[in-house]
Amino acid sequence: MSKSVKLYQLSRKVHKWTGLILSIFFMFIAVTGLVLVYMIPLGVADELRTGKEASPDQAIPMEKVVSIAVSQDLPGADSVEDIFRIEYRPSANVYQVRFNNGQGVQVDVSTGKVLSTNPDYSTFLITLHDGTFFGDWYRYSILTMTGLSLILLSFSGYYMFGYPLYKRLMANKRKS
Repeated sequence: MSKSVKLYQLSRKVHKWTGLILSIFFMFIAVTGLVLVYMIPLGVADELRTGKEASPDQAIPMEKVVSIAVSQDLPGADSVEDIFRIEYRPSANVYQVRFNNGQGVQVDVSTGKVLSTNPDYSTFLITLHDGTFFGDWYRYSILTMTGLSLILLSFSGYYMFGYPLYKRLMANKRKS
């Protein structure tokens, strides 16, 4: 058996077993990604409110945003240490304060008025999708392996697709 046929057969085996084993991770990443894309229509994320029109230099200071957010009597959102992230959305003139426990507060940039205090599970979904929920061991081992395997699957798939075409072209050339 020629080396190219052996390589083709090995490529098929590697492609099949790598794909089967890692399909669980591919599905998990795909499903969490799709939920992230459609989180507002699915009701998973709080819809972005619009604050009073103002320029960035009229924005209230960050200390005040933190003070307003933690004063909302939300469970598990009592101090700055409970804040996961604060986002400034200039297109809507809103600060979005996201807490570690899935609570969210939207604050008007210029007035400091609280526009929304609805739960927002997008932070949880983001941490699931990017692997931080499971810890660095997951991100740097499983996700790295998954990404590298996707590259391997792509190349083995290209080879399995291209090799028979190449063989047919060579056979047709010999006949001519």
